Amino acid sequence: HDWNTRVLPLIGRPSKVGGVPGVYVELKRSQFFEDDANISIADLFLDELATHPKASELLFDHVNLCENLKHDEYRVPPLVVQAFEGGVLEYLRKRFKERWMDFVEEDAVLSNGVVQESLPEENDEIDHPWIPPLVLLVRSDYCQSTEFWFEVAKLHISGIGPDKKCLLPSPSDIASNNTSAIAHAKREAKIWVAKAHSERLAVHPWTVRLEVESERHVGGVPPIFQSAEDELRYYFCDLKIDGVFSENVASAQMVGAEGCELKSKPKKGILCIEEERNLWLLGLSFLAIGTFIGSVLSCFFSSALVKRGYCGGRRGASHSRGRSLQLREIDTAMDQDEGDTIL
Repeated sequence: HDWNTRVLPLIGRPSKVGGVPGVYVELKRSQFFEDDANISIADLFLDELATHPKASELLFDHVNLCENLKHDEYRVPPLVVQAFEGGVLEYLRKRFKERWMDFVEEDAVLSNGVVQESLPEENDEIDHPWIPPLVLLVRSDYCQSTEFWFEVAKLHISGIGPDKKCLLPSPSDIASNNTSAIAHAKREAKIWVAKAHSERLAVHPWTVRLEVESERHVGGVPPIFQSAEDELRYYFCDLKIDGVFSENVASAQMVGAEGCELKSKPKKGILCIEEERNLWLLGLSFLAIGTFIGSVLSCFFSSALVKRGYCGGRRGASHSRGRSLQLREIDTAMDQDEGDTIL
């Protein structure tokens, strides 16, 4: 349904706001195939892009510098590539720089001198804008290690995709309802996301599911949240993440669209009901007051009319008693001529 209603109508019809449909590609187990079978998943991916007749139009149509765009003209990158191996992302970046003519040979921006390979320090966003954003996926057993940020600093990436466990209290603390440990874990999660933002890295955790966390549904909604929407508000509003992987796209879009005002005022829904009830009571009160005032005014005007001689009252000789109207008798008998026949 999402593909048919949201993506398919936009293919081949890019617009300024939002851009063309995005593809978030993951290169799975690239290092394993490289070591086991000498197969480069990254090169296979680039070959597929190079042979696709619409790749240049659909996946590399975002090479406009942000400095030249207005606030409402930002375009979502149509292609994002992610992997768990940082070395694979670095190799992919290198190959994109070497094979850029396979993807954007007709791009007018590049022909106007955007490519500046001779500079001592290159800035991919300016010098090689056709390179898609590269995102490092992170497992929960690595994101809190001492060497994590040192290794990340060596990579030329645009974002981090952590397992959501990196941003949550431990299951044991949640099960035991250790409030101090839970609060501490949430503070550490905020620091972790802030550290990524300080390195100009977007944060896209994975994966939010509708099921409640249990032995049968690993990775579901943790017990510290009432629903998947509540969990999403924690990521968006408390931690200030930039995007999220969700098995239910509609829920993620709804939470992202409503913003964080509901998070700062969690009782807003209840207050709305109370306000609606108060409006009904206020309306009934005005109705009662209006009825009472109307009755008083009616009695007042009725008394005034009686005193002035109206409504059956007397005022000297100028007013005569009302008379009943006499109706003329109507002859209901039918005159029948001799020749008439009644059927």
